[in-house]
Amino acid sequence: MESRVVQVLASCALLLGCGHAWDLRSVGIDQFRVRHVSLYHSRAFVTIESANVSLVETGWPENVNNQRSWVLSDELDRRWTCSCRGLRNVLGTDVDRLARLWILSGPERHCRPKLTIRSLLSPTTGEIEHRFRRPESELRFHTIMVDPVPASDGDTRAFLTLLDQDYLLIYSLFKRSMGKLQFERTDLTPLHPISLSELTINHNRLYVADTVSDRLFALPIRSLRQLAFPHDGVQKIVMQANVTYLGRLLGRPRALTLDFHDQLLYILPRDGAIVKWTPGRSLKAENHRVIYQQSTNLTQIILGVAGNAWAVSAEYVSNETRRHCVKITV
Repeated sequence: MESRVVQVLASCALLLGCGHAWDLRSVGIDQFRVRHVSLYHSRAFVTIESANVSLVETGWPENVNNQRSWVLSDELDRRWTCSCRGLRNVLGTDVDRLARLWILSGPERHCRPKLTIRSLLSPTTGEIEHRFRRPESELRFHTIMVDPVPASDGDTRAFLTLLDQDYLLIYSLFKRSMGKLQFERTDLTPLHPISLSELTINHNRLYVADTVSDRLFALPIRSLRQLAFPHDGVQKIVMQANVTYLGRLLGRPRALTLDFHDQLLYILPRDGAIVKWTPGRSLKAENHRVIYQQSTNLTQIILGVAGNAWAVSAEYVSNETRRHCVKITV
């Protein structure tokens, strides 16, 4: 009799765990992998890899009861089958300080990559769209991150990273134009092979990582915020700034994240671990601390309010919990 009670309790616990995960079956999505998550209060904008959808809105935290979900991308909308309107092949998102959702879309069939900006507070105000030029369309875009601090002229700017390139792109919302942050040695010798595809930014720091050689660089973020984009009719301006090489990370990094004390967290996919490093120290292993280690599918680190943090996994963190997010202590 006692063994039956134990079995019933165990079954109930498992069912509760299943019911509290992101369940997208209500919008026709059964199997998916999480690529990226952006948050706005209790709203989660989840970029996913699935058969026919790349962006959904659902609830946050993941374990909230009675979640409602919406498909935001337009892969299933037949109205846009022969046009490049709507959202397809979403690569990532970010939410700026004025509650605008920035959406980076990759190429899709004959459609070029584009950047779409929508207001979360006033959805009826329309959206801003930037389509990349033909040479840029052949590039492999990776991530987007909006500077949380406005530029000196009040502009809102976003950094875009690419795979296998020695520069970053920076988009000016005020000017509706794109700039390039080119990395060069002082002797002008090439930096290749290089892939400046990982980036993190907060109020005080901007770090960029090379995912080919695991090098970490610091950029002068205050100087970049003083940079004025060209006036109308001016094709190009050039500004030189020193980029500081800090050393090599412990392995190929993913999801660089600055915590509330300007300490750097990043994922080591090879080890399924999240590690933490304090700026000012060397990047040796003894100056790192392992924050979390469990999953080989870790894709992101989310910082919430009151010092809360979560590790995000592309697949379930464990089959027992059937959740993509696990709370961690940083």
